[in-house]
Amino acid sequence: MTDVPLTLYAKLRDGLRASILDGVLAAHDKLPSESQLAASHGVSRITVRQALGDLQKEGLIVRHQGKGAFVSPPRRASQNLDRLQGLGEALAAQGHAVHGKRMLMKKMKVPPAIRDVLGLAPGGMVWHMISLRYLDREPISVNSSYFPLVLGERVARLDLSGRDLIDVLEKDLGQSITQAQLEISATAMPPREARWLKVTPGVPALCVQRVLCDGADTRLQFETVTYRADAFSYRLTLAR
Repeated sequence: MTDVPLTLYAKLRDGLRASILDGVLAAHDKLPSESQLAASHGVSRITVRQALGDLQKEGLIVRHQGKGAFVSPPRRASQNLDRLQGLGEALAAQGHAVHGKRMLMKKMKVPPAIRDVLGLAPGGMVWHMISLRYLDREPISVNSSYFPLVLGERVARLDLSGRDLIDVLEKDLGQSITQAQLEISATAMPPREARWLKVTPGVPALCVQRVLCDGADTRLQFETVTYRADAFSYRLTLAR
């Protein structure tokens, strides 16, 4: 049988956790003091410390001696560029969870620049997909992808919300991904992406352009990814 202090501690912990994840308490916000939390919730300070201890272990708060508890800033993530991986696969080992939300999926006439990258004939059609990706519930990137018509029609039927596109192409659609061509640059955050990523337009952003190819050097996808520069970076190890 669960005792009363544990029930009160769990309710306090879960209530504070919800306030942090829902944005009621924002990053760097100071939590009420232990004595204030104890008084407002009718619990002992020991119960408060148990609840705060759990939140600290989860990485949701930090506690500073003599200053109190504060909501942790979003965790920055880095991906190694030592091999070709999807973002979710690369960051899972670091304890991060990645998922996405499809914002747009439509068939359109291929723009000239995309036609040249994908090696398509003039006047053809492509599928255009825009996705918003989240890292630990925080928006991290806007992904704009173009696919050749037949492949894009197959991608359009699938749910990609919790999976990397590379994984879907290989396991669900039978494509053999052998290489990716990358171009990484710094840019200013565009207004639409800033709105979706909850940042100020014009702040520094990381722009990654990627072309996925199969073993026959057929180009399967062209993607432009706009990352929040304050939340994500790439790492490289260079040998001499």
